[in-house]
Amino acid sequence: MKFKFIAPKDPEYDAECMLRWEVLGKPNGLPPGSEVVPEDKHSLHLIAMEGKQIVGCICFSAETQGAGQVFQMALSEDYRGRGFGRKLLHTLEQQLFKQGVRDVYVYAQQEVEGFYSKMGYHSEGESIKRNGAACRLMKKSIRHLA
Repeated sequence: MKFKFIAPKDPEYDAECMLRWEVLGKPNGLPPGSEVVPEDKHSLHLIAMEGKQIVGCICFSAETQGAGQVFQMALSEDYRGRGFGRKLLHTLEQQLFKQGVRDVYVYAQQEVEGFYSKMGYHSEGESIKRNGAACRLMKKSIRHLA
């Protein structure tokens, strides 16, 4: 498996969006295109490729020079539960650390709170509704990431 950072102008971007829609939008009855958010243009996009197929992706939107939000992590069904999500998130965090980002957060849906907790994210506050789903704000400091 190969990891690659891409931008919306890159040829892999459309396939990344399709994966995000198939994993995150379609199951919630959202139409194709609903996965594209205004932050996409200025976000960091990390994809995981098996051969020429995109099998995973994660995005990060910087809000200040040292902090921002992880959003829309998606893995193809065949790659779930095999450690690829951890590798994808860890690769993103390593790059963020190199860029001077030290504080990250995510709005994690209930079914993935355990994953983020194992990755060092800490829950803050009660569950809230976000985009029609129950989510919890989770934060992580990457000040000591090596």
